[in-house]
Amino acid sequence: MLEKWIDDRLLPFLFTHPRHPMRFNELMRANKLLVDDMPLEGQIPGMKLRLFRAYLVMFALFNAVLIPLAMLLHGILAKIDCHAAIVLAVFFTLFFFGVLTIFKQWAAEKMAEKLIKEAWAIHFPFYDYAQYHVKVARFYDDAVERGVTGANLEMYIQNALSLEA
Repeated sequence: MLEKWIDDRLLPFLFTHPRHPMRFNELMRANKLLVDDMPLEGQIPGMKLRLFRAYLVMFALFNAVLIPLAMLLHGILAKIDCHAAIVLAVFFTLFFFGVLTIFKQWAAEKMAEKLIKEAWAIHFPFYDYAQYHVKVARFYDDAVERGVTGANLEMYIQNALSLEA
């Protein structure tokens, strides 16, 4: 249920959705980057993070955790030295921006995977993404090494898949 909410509500809120479906070459490049655990932010055309909305989501999540925690620990926090409070404020600010960076990378990876799966359904309707995406990345890598480009790339990968299956 949480996964469905993330895919249907949170990711469309955080990212602009591309107007056009991914081309075959873009799909192959993005799939290869995803399989190799490379950063995908900025690699998929049309996918752009709405930074202000990412800040809003993180601010809401962070405060949902910190406000109850501060209310529980208010007595202790009121008695500590102001210098320690300043150090704690600096620590929590650093923690917030560190978690924000990790959150942006996670969200970009989830959105890229969602867009890759949508494009996969267009370009490979008869091959399951979960089963074949690693094999296709291997075939793409082999095609790039051999210098296959353009329309021949799609034919090369389709032929390799049909011989494999």
